[in-house]
Amino acid sequence: MKQITIKTLASLILLSAFAMPLAAQNNPTKAPKTDKSTKASTSKKSTNANKNKNASNKANASSNTNKSENTTTILSPTPETNTNVNNNNNPQIGSAITKPKWLVRSTLAYYDGDENDLVTAGLGFTPLSTTIVTPEVAIPTKPHFQERRQAKLNRYIDTKNGEGTLFGFRKQELTPLFDGKVTGTEITAVQREDGVGMLLQIPIDFNKNNPCIIVVPASDSDGILNAKDVQIRGLWGLRHNCAVVYNDKGLGNGIYDIEHKVGFTVWGDVKDSNILFSTSINNREKYIKKYPHRYAIKQLHSKQNAEARWGEHVLKSIEFAFYELNSMFSPNQKTIYNKDNTLVLVYGASDGGGAALKAGELDTQNMIDGIVAVNPQIQPNIDKSQITLKIGNTPQQKLAAKSIANYSAYGALYIPCAIPAIKPYKDDSYVPYADYFLYSQERCNALKKAKLLTKGTPEEALEKLHKNGWTPDMDIQLPYFYYTESIGLPYQYISAYGKYDVTENMCGFSVASTQQNPIYYSGKVAPLEEVSFEQVWGMANGHLPLWNGNNATILDLVENEDLNTPRREFYSSSQTKDTVDYGTKGSICVYKKSQEPRVNQGIKQVMASGNLHGIKTFIVHGRNNVKQLPDYTSRPYVALNSLVEGQQSQLRYIEVENASYLDGVAPFDNTLLPIDYYGEDAIEWLWANLTKEATLPVSQVVHTKPRGGKSGYAPQITDKNLKPIMQSPSRNDIIQKNDGKLILPN
Repeated sequence: MKQITIKTLASLILLSAFAMPLAAQNNPTKAPKTDKSTKASTSKKSTNANKNKNASNKANASSNTNKSENTTTILSPTPETNTNVNNNNNPQIGSAITKPKWLVRSTLAYYDGDENDLVTAGLGFTPLSTTIVTPEVAIPTKPHFQERRQAKLNRYIDTKNGEGTLFGFRKQELTPLFDGKVTGTEITAVQREDGVGMLLQIPIDFNKNNPCIIVVPASDSDGILNAKDVQIRGLWGLRHNCAVVYNDKGLGNGIYDIEHKVGFTVWGDVKDSNILFSTSINNREKYIKKYPHRYAIKQLHSKQNAEARWGEHVLKSIEFAFYELNSMFSPNQKTIYNKDNTLVLVYGASDGGGAALKAGELDTQNMIDGIVAVNPQIQPNIDKSQITLKIGNTPQQKLAAKSIANYSAYGALYIPCAIPAIKPYKDDSYVPYADYFLYSQERCNALKKAKLLTKGTPEEALEKLHKNGWTPDMDIQLPYFYYTESIGLPYQYISAYGKYDVTENMCGFSVASTQQNPIYYSGKVAPLEEVSFEQVWGMANGHLPLWNGNNATILDLVENEDLNTPRREFYSSSQTKDTVDYGTKGSICVYKKSQEPRVNQGIKQVMASGNLHGIKTFIVHGRNNVKQLPDYTSRPYVALNSLVEGQQSQLRYIEVENASYLDGVAPFDNTLLPIDYYGEDAIEWLWANLTKEATLPVSQVVHTKPRGGKSGYAPQITDKNLKPIMQSPSRNDIIQKNDGKLILPN
């Protein structure tokens, strides 16, 4: 990769002005919108035709770009604007462009679509979908900015699950000159108060006459360069000639090295100041001596409970996007874009889906035109509401309120014991990752000793899970789910909600670097040696464990009180020194913490009201989702919305069979289908409705067919497996929601 060239802000803006299509003389206008989804239907083919045309235009633009122009990055402030006036997140057309007081610009870069680009960091989709790419790094232990960016956007894309043909990039459109790379400008910034990272991407073919912004809150606990966010949700927006703005929801890769007093900036530079997160510790040297190689994580230890402000962070990212678009394209420093002439769609998954819904609840100024939330991690406030669920011919049941802190802690307690009772998929004899659990009975014995089981059998533990939100269809995912997420999933939410300090070592856990080599690996605390701290940002997704391959970790929660030496709970002995029980003592403590008043206070701060103010919204959820359990997330949220908004509700609920939080790739290629196909299908419907007045589909269950075969050897996915969202589904597939009652077909 060529050396980065530093230019002046003026030269970059001049370059962007020539690279972007010339602005038309007429004022920008918002695409026609409909107030009702029952207006005359327009075929989705028109939208797809436009999409193909856009892709073609993008290919031409990419090939015509001056390829001698290399990546440009500057670390300068934006042009001077008046920051002393009151901020207005919807300025009037013609008013002076005003920089929000909370906005701090970090970087601005232009990517030529050849050496570098917005979505693959110059790697291209052909290599990413053909083989496992190992980008060249000049000094592996000290990757520079573009090498870190490549590390974040580098992922192997298995096209057998439909990505590249049925959703995401389009493999048939790739050419040697146009490998799916997207030319454009990229701007990063920070929300001053909470250190929220933001990223704005403006494609070279941004439609200035019919402007649109796609808003992508980061998935899970990741930062602003989550590969799937960029290459699926962000790419969809770029292909539709929209600007795309991401935000990390106040989480991101806020990892802080306690011993060396350094952390990461938004872009992954290792510094001791102006970083995403830091913490001060009294008697620091004493703490380090007792707990060497320890780290603090922003979500766990900032004591901010960032989730309580997710909606606000999303709305501020929209304000940031408007400010930058006006600054870039206005000929006279007057506002030319605002909510009245710009289409704004929010498109998020998992925690990002929850943030999308929370933004809709806070949007009292009608900035948002539509929302798609995929597998949202959302906690509806239904304690005082009569919310009921009926599935098929089963009796109607009242839905109970449970937070992810509580139900994931419950799962972490019983899953290790339950695994021997899990039966394989009907066409296979393999339960993925079940053979990793050699000490399940020891966990069962420990739970029986603690009077949390009576018989102490795997079957009893599995039955407890079935009575608390997990269904038999989910069983096969449980070993993989626990192995990859472990105690870290409930711990991160409980620590955040309870606002625990890093020095409290809640339940005897702390975050440490571990053995990074899979040879003789036992999860022990060890210094970073095979991986440097500088490399961590490009490998991390904000969640623990941070893996180094499939069988070793870089950072994770460790049991400080392990009877041997501090180590990961998966290898921990809490009952007998020489017997692994997966750290039962710590798991019991974590579950109890999830119910304490301190944690419940934080949970109350993040609860959702269900009031989306009539915003056109799709919630798409996998029926087999073991991570964001439908009974505690989307189902009660949809029912609550029907109670709160009544006939004014514009929410559609799509529940997909044989789909989970996973991608539908090995080891679940034969049993699960990609939920992202349905997220993209939903936002296509929104786009068709808001730009072409197409009638929106009704809420429905989508019946799908798994690919089948053996795990790891499933056949290519086809449209026979993935049934699209139907505008007029069969009566037997329609979901009914009214006055707090949700009725789902089998």
